[in-house]
Amino acid sequence: MDRVVILGASRGLGAALVRQIAGAKPVTGFARKEAALSRLALEVPGFTGVEADFSTPEGQFAVLAYLSETPVSQVICMAGGGPYGLFSERKWKDHQWGLEVSFLFPARVAHVLSRLAKPPQLILVGSAVAENAADPMAASYAAAKHALKGLFLSLKAESPGWDIRLFSPGYMDTEMLPPGAAARVKGVHDPAQVALDLWQWSLSADESGHRLYPLHPGC
Repeated sequence: MDRVVILGASRGLGAALVRQIAGAKPVTGFARKEAALSRLALEVPGFTGVEADFSTPEGQFAVLAYLSETPVSQVICMAGGGPYGLFSERKWKDHQWGLEVSFLFPARVAHVLSRLAKPPQLILVGSAVAENAADPMAASYAAAKHALKGLFLSLKAESPGWDIRLFSPGYMDTEMLPPGAAARVKGVHDPAQVALDLWQWSLSADESGHRLYPLHPGC
């Protein structure tokens, strides 16, 4: 079945991508926020939302079992997050949550898909902001995104026949970026346009497998 799976579908770029794809292809979206998934399902025909907390073994198992048992054409992993503040002042469990959701879970998804007879296209969503440089006040998130990029580069070299990609957006106008964030002064990307670019890029040939956005529009 030509089904697309979006991991982290309830808000931000994930929800924008659901709106972009649904209607063209059936979409299954996993996310932690059941209410947001329900609202999106009412709004978007062809979308099925499934609640799953990617930070828990139970939530991860639900996703991995689905991917092992259901024929899909594309998996787009938006999962990500982490604590904001000085590294030393946040509890370790907060950093652990960020690393689990932003790197270890996507790595598990990649591992399960890599063992299928014919792996579907896998797009890992990184961050032009956090994967290439220091990100003060978001150390564990930046560490996870650095690791995600390293995983992509290694798997790309290890399995040249598998269509695995890394999409690295810049700052976007979503609820995850606070209204008063300094990044907004220089401008932020429209998530609907970024979703369109991601979708069109996923359907095109790209030998590099990496789409890197500028941090701000026009930069």
